[in-house]
Amino acid sequence: MDMERSHHFRDPGSLLWRRVTAHWKNQRDNLATVVDWVVMLYIIVPGLLLGGGLYRELWTSPLPGWVQFLPLQAVVGILLFMFSGRVLLFFEEADTLFLRQQREWMKGLMIGGMAYSHAVSTIKGLIISVLALPILVREHDITGTALMTLLAVTVVCAWCANLWTAMIRSRYKGWRKHLMTYVVRWLSFGLLTLLVTFWLQSYVVIWAAVLLLLMLLFFLSRKRLAMQGTFLADAREDAKTRVQLTEKLLVQAVGKPPSIRSKTWFMRKSGRLFKGTAEKRLADAGVKAILRQPESLLLYVQITLVGIPAVWLPPLIIKIIVYLALVLMMSYWLNTRWALFAKAEFMHVLPFTNQQHRAAGIVAVRALLAVPAFLYSLVAGLTLFQGVMGWLAVLVLTVLALMVAPSLMSWPVYKEEKRQPQE
Repeated sequence: MDMERSHHFRDPGSLLWRRVTAHWKNQRDNLATVVDWVVMLYIIVPGLLLGGGLYRELWTSPLPGWVQFLPLQAVVGILLFMFSGRVLLFFEEADTLFLRQQREWMKGLMIGGMAYSHAVSTIKGLIISVLALPILVREHDITGTALMTLLAVTVVCAWCANLWTAMIRSRYKGWRKHLMTYVVRWLSFGLLTLLVTFWLQSYVVIWAAVLLLLMLLFFLSRKRLAMQGTFLADAREDAKTRVQLTEKLLVQAVGKPPSIRSKTWFMRKSGRLFKGTAEKRLADAGVKAILRQPESLLLYVQITLVGIPAVWLPPLIIKIIVYLALVLMMSYWLNTRWALFAKAEFMHVLPFTNQQHRAAGIVAVRALLAVPAFLYSLVAGLTLFQGVMGWLAVLVLTVLALMVAPSLMSWPVYKEEKRQPQE
């Protein structure tokens, strides 16, 4: 297989480009198998609006009180962590058939992999640095040359630590590998903290340190290229690095097997929540079923709690947009939970029509939406208006949210049922 590749690729650079593009395509495909981009829009768009508003507030309004308890060393430590990352050499175990006999190709692939890894970690760190600029500039008064000097020494220090830890992972195993990796990371943090604390304004010292770190990086790179007998370990480390995202996604998507309980711990002895028609009795069962699922209950509580500061912190216009987005997003998510309950196999034996399912779903979603809608309306109303007008706004917003959102967000879930009678 690799002998065939040697006829297709003229140099190590073309092979590296092929593997980089294949790596990103694999990451994209993994995301597509887990992430529903339609649902993600309900999270990404409000998140960008909220984040943009908060970032603007950091530049235009007084900084939050907690910022003064965040020393410069802590900010630099966070930046160093974000500039850190693994080194991906793009080795594969099958390369033992070809690349191990072609030292120039091996070196070319290793050099390209190290350069790629440094570039990726730098881009990631610079994005976080942009987010941290208000704290650096306004709280610690680091601007211009001092800011560029700080970023330069942080980047180079992270590069050295990244490459050094990659060499340790390839050379050692077990507790020695973990211990030496932690030692290198803490040494890099200690060195950077020392430079920032005593010599940040002494540009000659900082740039001399940058030069020495670049020399260390060059030495580590040459030593890495000269390492022998680590090919299989390098290939295994590369495989672990490439599947990191997949592992995280699978853990989130599959999760742990649910524990089997003979009795539910939530609403164990609850009576009927609704009385009256068959639709209300069905809604009663649906509400209990949703809240008795640990995953659904946990996510329900998390979204509710996260939404409170999301509505409270932004300025006026963004506050209203975030409030509407959260109410609609929560309503849509609750409708999807209801749809899973209504389409379960045991529900097929019950004589309920699609219209009854939808009517019961609106009642159930309305009941589940009551708590988050009231809390969001409470925060929005009392921050937008004062006194009696604020409490009146709370009442009006809550009623509107409960009356409009469940019905509005139910149509995407039930559009398939609408088509079935027509077919």
